[in-house]
Amino acid sequence: MDRNLLPQHGRLIARACERFSTDPELLALVVAGSVAHGLASPASDLDVMLVYPDAAAEARYEQGRLTFFDDTLADYEGGYLDGKVISPSFIDEVALHGSEPARWAFEDAFVAFSRVEGLEERIAAAATYPELEHEEKLRDFVAHVMLMEWFMSEAEKRHDRYLASFASSRLALYAGRTVLALNHMLYPHHKWFLWRLERAPRKPDDLLAQIDALLARPSSETAGELAASVTAFAGLEMPMSEAVSCFMRRSEWNWRDGRPPLEDA
Repeated sequence: MDRNLLPQHGRLIARACERFSTDPELLALVVAGSVAHGLASPASDLDVMLVYPDAAAEARYEQGRLTFFDDTLADYEGGYLDGKVISPSFIDEVALHGSEPARWAFEDAFVAFSRVEGLEERIAAAATYPELEHEEKLRDFVAHVMLMEWFMSEAEKRHDRYLASFASSRLALYAGRTVLALNHMLYPHHKWFLWRLERAPRKPDDLLAQIDALLARPSSETAGELAASVTAFAGLEMPMSEAVSCFMRRSEWNWRDGRPPLEDA
């Protein structure tokens, strides 16, 4: 990735490295967030990951000290340092079975300071799309699109605004995740979801407009249009009975196998 950092962010990275590298226990400082992804504005903060040995990171986990904040290093208005404490084993764990948002946190991330040989390769592995889960998750996303469309019809029957709000937002999510999966693109969680979806090379022509219409006017009509568009684009057909089983397995009974609900996976 082209590291065309804004000058203020480059200065803040240098100051962060200077400060934290004096800690003999620190293994590395990794730049992530909007600065790493190339999404930063002039006033954006700097998100970093401080890599500590496994035992030290675990001690911080037990003490509830996994995050930190510093507003003394930045020399520009609105600037500050924000970050998380991780360990080498955590990076390897993400590579092995991390959720897509956990993986996307490492996409474009770069090492600003390190005492760990091969850290760049481990970060790259953590940012890899989970191909082994691809086919199963794609079917699960389509199944959830079908269920959320049904929930919307139930919301209209009951005049239930809460259920309509829930169904419309989740339908938008699973429709978008279907398209991201078809493109083998990681889901970045809610903050950057639509930005990421807009950049998917393969998607229905009116996808973003249909999502916007659904969220602005939740109804069976707008839900049906989005669901039909995405399921046709995915080319997946399944009976409603299978869709209900997928929903139960991944969203209602996911606690049985310890996996997160599908919306966070």
